[in-house]
Formats: sequence, C-alpha cells, structure tokens
Amino acid sequence: MKFLNRTALQLRGLNQGLGCAIGLVHMTYSRPITISDFAAIRSCIRRPMIQNRIALFGLALCFVLIDSSRLMALDVPVLNASSNDFAHMMPQVSVDELQDRLRLFKTQTGYTVVVLTVPSTENEDLENFGRKAFESLPLAEKDLRQTVLLIIARKDKKVGVQVGSELRTLFPEPEANQKLQRQVESYFNGMRPDLGIHAGVHYIFGVIRGDFRVDGTTEAEDLENASKRGGGAGAIFAFCLAPFLAFFVGMLWGVYATHYNVHRETRLFIGAVLGGGTAKIVATLMSLMGNYSQGLWYFILAVSIPLGILASLTEYWMAGDWCAIPRVKDKVKRKPEDNMGI
Repeated sequence: MKFLNRTALQLRGLNQGLGCAIGLVHMTYSRPITISDFAAIRSCIRRPMIQNRIALFGLALCFVLIDSSRLMALDVPVLNASSNDFAHMMPQVSVDELQDRLRLFKTQTGYTVVVLTVPSTENEDLENFGRKAFESLPLAEKDLRQTVLLIIARKDKKVGVQVGSELRTLFPEPEANQKLQRQVESYFNGMRPDLGIHAGVHYIFGVIRGDFRVDGTTEAEDLENASKRGGGAGAIFAFCLAPFLAFFVGMLWGVYATHYNVHRETRLFIGAVLGGGTAKIVATLMSLMGNYSQGLWYFILAVSIPLGILASLTEYWMAGDWCAIPRVKDKVKRKPEDNMGI
C-alpha cells in the first residue's frame, strides 16, 4: 500500500514538473524569460507535491528544452536599411544597382523597401524569422510603419514579406507572399538569381505606386505578365515568318510549274492559294506563343497572297517569258575565239 501511495505521489510530482517545463518552453517561444518567470519557477519548486527527485528531473528537462529551442532559432544578423545579401545571390554590380533603385524610390515616394536574403531559415518558420528581422531594422518607429521587408531563403526557395502598419492594406496575406513567390522562384535555379530579387522589388514598387494590385490584377500587370509569357513574340514571329515562307513556297511551286509547263492562270491561282495557306499555318502555330488581333492576321494574309503569286512567276523571269522583264538577246554573232575563257 505504501508503495502504491509513493508511486502515485511521484507521478503527480512528475506531472507538475512537466507542467512547469511546458509552460516555460511556451514562454521562451513567445517572449524572453523575465524575473517574474523565475519567481514562478521557485514557487513551483516549493510546492510539497514536487519536492522529490522526479519533479527536479522535470525541471531539468525544462531547461534542456529551452536551450535546444534557442539553439534551433536562427539569429537575425545585423541589418541595414537597404540591401542585405547574406545568401550571396547578387554580384556586386547588381547590389549597387539595387541599392540605387531603393534609394531613388525612397526619395520619390518616402517609403522604404529593404531586401534580406539568407541561405536558409534552419527549419524556422519564415514568418517568425521575418517578424524578428523586421523589428531589428535600424529604422525609427515612424519609418517602420512605411517599410516593406522582402525576405528570401535561397536553400528553402521561400519568399516572404513583412509590411509596416501603413502599407498592410496594400499587401494582404497570404496573397502578397504568394505573388512575390511567383515573381522570384523562377530565377532560383538559373544563372542569375539576382534577377528574381529585382523582379520582386519591382513588384513591390508597383504595388505601392498603384500599378499592381495584390488582391487583383491591373491592366499594367496583365500586360507585364503577357510579356513575361512571350505574349508579343507570337505576333512578331507571325508577321515576319508568314510572308517570307509564303514567298518561299510560291517560288518552289513556280519551279515545279515551269518544269511541267503549267498554264499561267493555274500557276497564279495555286500560288495565291499556297501563299494564303502557308500564312494560315504559320499564324496558327505562332498563336501558341501568344494571341494577336484579327487585324494583324488580315494584314499578314493580304501581304502573303500577293507574295505567293509573285513568287510563282520566278521561272518566267529566269526564262525571259514574262513581258515585264524581256530577255535581251545579242544580235551580233560572236566568233568562237571571242567566247574563250567563258
């Protein structure tokens, strides 16, 4: 019976000791330990219920957890109020250019944008790390309310943003993090990861100026997204390739038609069909790269059909049978010795 009572007493002591441990670990994560916290520890130890070795073991476990949690937390390095490239993602020329852009933007708008890159957050939540980094910026309280901090963890391939109170309406969560992630992540594995940083900063500038919206899309943002996807490339390639290929196909048809003595009317008609058909095929393929207007398509068709007709007359030009380019024959009969060396 005494054994059961003693075992129950030890279990109750261990329960209270672990309760103290869990409470202190929670305090460590949320805020630094103060003198009042140590007073709470002392009052907990003085309770008769935990004045035994098992309770002391629970408190020892408490301090082990506290120390391990502090070791796992990533310390925030000393930051400046512009560019902090601790992950070495940018060459020096790019760093200088970024700092000039940040300085010019602050002069023009009064808002501060800070960039922080780290190799990794070491399993720490990026939001918590970003909050600590934002609070450690060397800025006055008034300036912090008008500041945006862009955080990039290179190894983790994560992007986050911390915003001052005056700008939070422009950067709602989690849309702000998601859009900045899309702006930067495509450059992580490339030869120039610094371009992703510049893209993220450009997006922040646009949101503050009103060119972009985090919770929607503006006309300027749609145009820029289309440009990044190569939206204008389809129209350019269609305009350049379709007439050229229409002329080339018409020329091949002209060679074939001349060899088989096809009538001129048939030659011209098929040349027009081949020119327009070639333009249609090229335009359809180029539309996969980006849409273009119907007006441009009709212009390409109007240019390609005459070129197909013109190219189909090539063999007439070479044979001298086309009336517009007559073949001039030499009426003077030359002596055989005059043709030597030809």
